Amino acid sequence: MPVEPIPCAPGGGGEPPGPSCCAPSIASTPLCQEDGTTILLVLRSACACDGAEPTPPEVVGWLDPVTGDFTEGPAPAGAGPCGADDCASVSLLRLCDLTEEECVPFLRHLVHDCTGAVTSSTDTALDGVTPYTPTGTVGDCEDCPCPPKTRVLPLCDYLGPGPTPVVQFLRHVTYDCTTGEVLEQTDTLPDAVTPYTPVGEVGECGQCRPTPMCPTLLGLSGPETWSMPEGTESLAITVACGPVTVTDCSGNATTINECGASFTWAAPPGDCTPGRLCTPVTVDVPEGAAVYLNLLIPCGMGDVS
Repeated sequence: MPVEPIPCAPGGGGEPPGPSCCAPSIASTPLCQEDGTTILLVLRSACACDGAEPTPPEVVGWLDPVTGDFTEGPAPAGAGPCGADDCASVSLLRLCDLTEEECVPFLRHLVHDCTGAVTSSTDTALDGVTPYTPTGTVGDCEDCPCPPKTRVLPLCDYLGPGPTPVVQFLRHVTYDCTTGEVLEQTDTLPDAVTPYTPVGEVGECGQCRPTPMCPTLLGLSGPETWSMPEGTESLAITVACGPVTVTDCSGNATTINECGASFTWAAPPGDCTPGRLCTPVTVDVPEGAAVYLNLLIPCGMGDVS
């Protein structure tokens, strides 16, 4: 028996919520009346999704293949299966009515005689019962031009050279479904309504964008006390003239008297983030002493002397 599948109801995101398959939904079969004329009994089955058992088809009405009229309810009294001398059959075609504005799918019910020749036909909407009259060119639905499609891309606007600050937004891209050419592009905040204009570098969210680090060389002569800035990844000290006292973040003070002595501290980098030495760290340079400091800090921190 010819059938017409009906898609399962989509989920909230526009895609089926799981595996999707449907039981036959629309079918028509010929019945013969006592006067020898043929009618088409229309049967409908519910959509069966996600492996559910198809429900038995129900009679919704019958079609007059000559006039295309649909009558709701059971077949007329006296109508029954066609005999050997009335070996009519029905085929159901899904066609499309192509106009300048749209491409409308519909069903064509064809009645065949014993030789297979079409004796009559009637057109209905996809529900199998509502009469439909094509107004454009009837053809295969694969010949219908596909409409423009839209994709929504979650992106991030990186305002600085590192991973922050960042603004999340949505990019709505309308493109030609045949060529892939972008026809229109608009940006909004995550509410999908408020317009947004990126001002930084646009990229995928969660990108590994390390903070740019800059080496800085300082020469200090006493008397002076220098404090290491927050965010320093590494620090190297070379004593030109002692004594120089270095106090670490735990409060331990070390006095270096030997001229030319060097010391280096470095913090290992994290997951796409620079290392950070713990603070406070101070270097006390008394009068007559001198020291060179070589440190690696985030760029743009300004004067750290």
